[in-house]
Amino acid sequence: MGRQLSTMGSWPVDLPTPTVVVEQELKTRGIWAFLGCFCQAVKGPPTSERIPYVFDHHADHHYHDSPKLDTEAESDEFEDKPEDVTLAVELKYLYPLLMPGFSDPEPNDPRPVQSALYPNDKPASQQQVLALLAQTIKETGENAITKAEIEEGGQKESEFWASTWIVKKAGSPEPLDRERLLKGYAWASAEICSPKMLANDRQTRRRVQKVLRALMTKHRLVINGSCDTHCHLGRIDDRPYSLSTLKRLATILWVSEPTLRSTRDPKSPNYENVYSWGFELVKHSRLAKSLEGLEGLLTRQAVARQVHDIPDRQIVRAICGQKTVSAKDLAAFREMWSKTSHEELGKLLSGDTRMHRRLGFNFSAFGLEDERARTNPRTIEFRFMEGSTDIDMVLGWLTIGATIVEVAASRSDSRFEVALSRMLQKSREGERETMVGQETRGERLGRDFAQLMEDLGVSHNISRGFVEKITREN
Repeated sequence: MGRQLSTMGSWPVDLPTPTVVVEQELKTRGIWAFLGCFCQAVKGPPTSERIPYVFDHHADHHYHDSPKLDTEAESDEFEDKPEDVTLAVELKYLYPLLMPGFSDPEPNDPRPVQSALYPNDKPASQQQVLALLAQTIKETGENAITKAEIEEGGQKESEFWASTWIVKKAGSPEPLDRERLLKGYAWASAEICSPKMLANDRQTRRRVQKVLRALMTKHRLVINGSCDTHCHLGRIDDRPYSLSTLKRLATILWVSEPTLRSTRDPKSPNYENVYSWGFELVKHSRLAKSLEGLEGLLTRQAVARQVHDIPDRQIVRAICGQKTVSAKDLAAFREMWSKTSHEELGKLLSGDTRMHRRLGFNFSAFGLEDERARTNPRTIEFRFMEGSTDIDMVLGWLTIGATIVEVAASRSDSRFEVALSRMLQKSREGERETMVGQETRGERLGRDFAQLMEDLGVSHNISRGFVEKITREN
């Protein structure tokens, strides 16, 4: 699917002069501790064992009742396998109903407009919208149910996570300036939640695509800056990812977050998370707060003294292959890898206030700090993509999220090391100048995103729309 390391030639590892390192490091650490880091750096990444992906990538979402969280227990029985990655998507929209006595304010819109059956009853109008959407999903051959129907039956949403699309009122969407100008509409909100699906199942993409196509053509779904697209990623057996997989995810997301978040429109009214909470991990997590004020770069010699307490060989090689490393990045990695339980890591990667509990990369389900976290599925949630009526963009975002989990779940996937190495270099360089002064900021950000996608093995056909969006909006 993407370039493999074996076809790219050797990944460049710019190593220090051995004699200099030996002279300095043997004095401070002893021969065996030093040689551990140095030998891992020169060994180079292993051959990738990635499986061929068929979704162009994945799908996961709502799950079953929360399984008990374990401390680190790496056994073959519960090994995280890329082929077991599941995904689910949450889509938030606004929905207009035409009020009695008004003509269609958008007569050129080819999609049918629905009349408000209960014009003076907002809750009833809301339920009208949800029932219409659920019925359309059923007509595609999928199972669908509204939250009201679940509650009327005395059941829980978790009973439907594995098999059914759930349609319910969304909390964040609201009419903004453009919508308020359309006289004659009464607005309702909708959150459409897919069941969990295997990311590498050929049917997953087709199922999501079929549902979205039906919804977009039969209903006037509207998005604005208050609408979001969220992606949940988990395991087919509903167990939490192993602690080491979560640490690998946190490691690569920490350095790639600015590049991934460049998909957000900086001119959006929700860019600063006014309507929906998905703040930056690198600014608002407990980990970020604990590292405030830590600046500067570390030399290879300083890195070699500190990196030995990270047990992941790919991460150590990526770090040791850098000329210098951000002191903050290395401190963050060491703190992540020092945690001994899912709960400790989940709290570290979440904020300490309610509004910062569920960040753009949301690990709160593992921190168990509130009832929502304790009852939600044990998934990683990517929360910062804006709402979209573009089906290819929604499918592409699922692909990107699932690919990141895939490369983190496999200990021998060379894409993880390649991407982490480049992101460490970019983190060290910071906001570098555009090439030869001829790039716009948008072009540079788009190029960075395209490179990350290539390193992860995401096809150009999938990443192109995001690169164009980034370039255009910045």
